[in-house]
Amino acid sequence: EKGEEIATVLVRELPIKNADNPFGDKPEDDTTGLGIWCASLIMAQWVSSPSMSKVLHDKDVLELGAGCGVPGLAAAVYSRAKSICLTDINPATVKNLQHNIDLNQKSLSSSSSHIKMTARTINWDDKSSYPPGQKYDYILGSDLIYQSSLAPLLKKVLSCLLKKKGTFLYVAPVTGRDGLEDFIDLLTSSRKHGGIFQLTRKSTAPDEYRCNPLKSGDEADCFLHFGELRSVEYVLYEFLLLE
Repeated sequence: EKGEEIATVLVRELPIKNADNPFGDKPEDDTTGLGIWCASLIMAQWVSSPSMSKVLHDKDVLELGAGCGVPGLAAAVYSRAKSICLTDINPATVKNLQHNIDLNQKSLSSSSSHIKMTARTINWDDKSSYPPGQKYDYILGSDLIYQSSLAPLLKKVLSCLLKKKGTFLYVAPVTGRDGLEDFIDLLTSSRKHGGIFQLTRKSTAPDEYRCNPLKSGDEADCFLHFGELRSVEYVLYEFLLLE
């Protein structure tokens, strides 16, 4: 409404360790989630849009590879989701996710303070690390696929943790991500070949999703931290789990 104050999502990012090899030798060594990446800012704009925030009302939401948790936190601040679980695999990243949850718990409006927010470790390749007995209406993912070997792992966790007719929301750069097309084909190929998802949306992120996300509005600071936000084209995907 006119004159209504825009809600602010509070996020702490930390220096990415081992800058020469931030992905590490093992999945749990990956420290890239300590920083904020542009695809997550696009996703945050998407889930906080009026149309999507209504869709997430009273829904159980999970974010995979959450990093600093910007999209999941935005969903918490702007929607009336039932629960939001932020997940990653690196211990320092998960610890920072909990810190960011605590930051935003204090500022949530009374209308959304009922949301159950949690941070936990998930190893996509280890079902014992999945939330026990829990399935989700929506799963969020931002720029998770950067090599082909990750495609079957991501399909595995999505298949296990989405409710039937649940939706996977995904954001990725339009080019430059090895394995992305393989991942889409793996999800949406005929059931004979293991495909159990339907691609229901593929669209270019609108310009308003690429705006300066900083509360200060400082354009120089935005360019310094998020230089690819306006120079790279991002695509929004929605996948529906059919069974």
